[in-house]
Amino acid sequence: MVETEQRKRQPYSKLTIISVALMILVGAIIIFFDRNQVSQVWGKAEWNYLGIAMGFIALSYLLESISMVVMLRIFSVKINKYYLMRVGFVSSVLSNLIALPAALALRSLVLERHGATQSQIIGSTLLLAYFKNLVFFILIPVSLIYVIFTYPLVFGGVAVMVLIIGVLIVAITVATVITFNERLRTFVLRVIVRFWHFVTHKNIEPALNNFGMTVTQGMKELRKNRKMGFILIALVTGDVAAMITGLYFCFQALGVPVHLGVLITGFNFGITLTVISFIPGDLGVQEASIAGILAIFGVPFSQGVLGAMLFRVIYYFVPFVFSLGFYWSLLKEVRTKTP
Repeated sequence: MVETEQRKRQPYSKLTIISVALMILVGAIIIFFDRNQVSQVWGKAEWNYLGIAMGFIALSYLLESISMVVMLRIFSVKINKYYLMRVGFVSSVLSNLIALPAALALRSLVLERHGATQSQIIGSTLLLAYFKNLVFFILIPVSLIYVIFTYPLVFGGVAVMVLIIGVLIVAITVATVITFNERLRTFVLRVIVRFWHFVTHKNIEPALNNFGMTVTQGMKELRKNRKMGFILIALVTGDVAAMITGLYFCFQALGVPVHLGVLITGFNFGITLTVISFIPGDLGVQEASIAGILAIFGVPFSQGVLGAMLFRVIYYFVPFVFSLGFYWSLLKEVRTKTP
């Protein structure tokens, strides 16, 4: 009986390993397609500012890895913290370069072998992603308010920004209430199930029920560990701040002056579009959206694209190269522990 169960698990483990390996290959292909842009911006950058930018990007990944450890601790995962940081770094690189499912696949592959459950892994990953995206979205109205009071705008521009700020605040408030209110979240999920069944004639109720239960469990754990929750918020905020500072020094490295509020606005709109983008690695989406927003405020589009491209190189590509050694050690461990 035990041998039968082991045989059933073995093909699944091999399939999971192959899937994660293919995701790594996708990351390498993304870098290959962008190789000309990499060489273009790398040759134009001033190394002093570039070194500072890379330092803040390293800090961002460090804080992101630690935040994953804290979130897993909230979900009662007691795996060695240094091991979790390694997993957090590699999976964060995959999430940023490819998509969140790539990070989730890697975490499931390695953490389940150390006693973590699917519910703990999925719940911690989704909640952490929610908090980080929430910080991004909150920064948009904050940066727009900053721009209104510090940047010369005509009345029409101010009116449009006030309208955008109002819509974003309402959207953020509604999303937060749905996330933290179990009854309202259950109602919304039920409406989604009925709408999806009406449109596609497919039943997604079991999947959404599992999602709802996972989120509910995460909220309960956060209420039990309020201190850890505050630590998590500080880590996520620091991570985002380090990212934005890294982007700022990318523009400084290219000699492109950008107003701080405008930079934060462009960055967060770019991140928002990449969240809803279905393009692997968000190729061109982030660069075009950041450059487009900056162009509205007077930054030449070509310079905005160059700054965003340089940020892509040091935030996505350089960490990917450094993560390959960690990834290989994790993969070797999985192979040795596969039944």
